[in-house]
Amino acid sequence: MKRMMAITIAATTALAACGAAEPGEAAAGEASGDSLPAVTSADPADLSDGLITCAMPDFDGKVGLTTTERFILIDGQPKRYSDFQNQAFDLCQAGQENCALKIENGVIRMDWTSANGTRSRYDVDLGTLDIAAYRTDPGTAERSVAFRDGAKCVREPLPEGLEIM
Repeated sequence: MKRMMAITIAATTALAACGAAEPGEAAAGEASGDSLPAVTSADPADLSDGLITCAMPDFDGKVGLTTTERFILIDGQPKRYSDFQNQAFDLCQAGQENCALKIENGVIRMDWTSANGTRSRYDVDLGTLDIAAYRTDPGTAERSVAFRDGAKCVREPLPEGLEIM
């Protein structure tokens, strides 16, 4: 029972990191406002149009749980991607607080805080296709989230019939 509850909580948190603001969430500003460590691509960044899929097996030490983040690069700008709807969309609504999706020094940086105050951050190096995941629970310091060694993102051409929102 405890294991199922932990998996449910982890899955819910991972899903929350994937999309739009939850109902009733404030909308005003950009990412959390605190300074994040600078990031820079380890190799020359490939900013060409494409789909980037990042699967992170055994996410946060939970064997069998794979969290997947998908991004579309269009004209050098990142968008979130829903393979269910074949849509590229903006992660953040205009003026949404505690939400950012941008490219910084050749790295896609997704930073999102849920209504309950849990912050999820992902950095995808567009040169090496490595991904790093971080989590901050309310009242705690940011921590790195582990997943299976060797996991990398995969770059593919843009999907046919892609709808850009």
